[in-house]
Amino acid sequence: MTTAVRLDLSPAASSPLIDAAIALQPLIRERADEIERTGRLPSDVVEAIREAGLFHLTLPEDLGGLEADPVTASRVVEEISLADGSAGWCVMIANQNGAILGSFPQEETRILTANRAVMCGTARPIGRAVATEGGYIVSGRWPFASGSSHASWFGGECVVYDGDQPRLDADGNQVTRMCVMPRDSVTIHETWDTTGLRGTASNDFSCENVLVPADRGAQMLVTPPQHPWVLFRAPALVFTNHGSQALGVARAAIENVAAIGKVKSGYGSDAPMAQSPRLQGPIAEATALVESARHYLYAATQQLWDALNAGASDEEVAPLRARVRLATSHAASSSVRAVDLVHAAIGTASLFRKNPIERHFRDIHMAAAHVMIGPLTYEAAGRVELGLEAQFPFF
Repeated sequence: MTTAVRLDLSPAASSPLIDAAIALQPLIRERADEIERTGRLPSDVVEAIREAGLFHLTLPEDLGGLEADPVTASRVVEEISLADGSAGWCVMIANQNGAILGSFPQEETRILTANRAVMCGTARPIGRAVATEGGYIVSGRWPFASGSSHASWFGGECVVYDGDQPRLDADGNQVTRMCVMPRDSVTIHETWDTTGLRGTASNDFSCENVLVPADRGAQMLVTPPQHPWVLFRAPALVFTNHGSQALGVARAAIENVAAIGKVKSGYGSDAPMAQSPRLQGPIAEATALVESARHYLYAATQQLWDALNAGASDEEVAPLRARVRLATSHAASSSVRAVDLVHAAIGTASLFRKNPIERHFRDIHMAAAHVMIGPLTYEAAGRVELGLEAQFPFF
């Protein structure tokens, strides 16, 4: 099945949501050093993002979201990341976590998104949920809860137990469940002391014997969507913002190095580095890497979105889902390469913390370590390109 791709990335193709993200950039840039130093987003930055609705881009309007298409949502993340990588990461993760709520009963989702509340959490079944009357008794500790400093709800994936025995499905596999708990029922452990993305507050959290209502959870990638919003049919569309977050950081690195090159003299010369091929070549190559990856990411995303809205079947869109995941990982790896090029080209200026390129370098390498844009996604996409079945859980 072929679909027409309607995509315009020119400035004229902006939207109110993208404009809102751009309008927040001065505030976020102003607070970037504080974000880095304190390991979290300042409360006024959080409230500005919340007020603009940017934590809930990917939810339909009747569930408390803005019902943005996935290209627009990803471009918003890109623009926030252009201002600060940690801020962009927090917006990215909040929207991914929000999309999980598509499998929850709709009334429960409305409770969890009331007052534009943010959910953080970990999709890794390392907790324990013991079935009881009305729900589950949940205990466990989970790492990497990005946005823990401003989240109202915490989701922890668990293995479901009936008494002392793990519950098994018809194939003999352990049944898992994402269980969501209010902030006051969990303990946050200040574990986030890292190389990059220092302002994401991606701390551990834990709970002990918390009663979670039966409707306040779902089995991820198994429980079908409880709402007809098209995006819920293709999780790949939620993860495109991993690629756009990386693109935003790479764009910031290129812009900052270009600005430095206009005033910094090259070694053994009084002329600005901008006049030297030593900087001109890497800037050009980095720009080509980012722009080509950007267009591929958004074109692949738009093609899948168009196919889903045209009523294509899951079988028909399977190759398109794989291409979106491939384009997402490619955007991230291209961004890493672009940042490395300009970081090396600017010389000793890249070594000082006062220079933003030093933070961009750390942030992009930290972002690239995430499993959803790692080598496994290339291998999984390659399976589909070779005519093999898509590999769980990447599509």
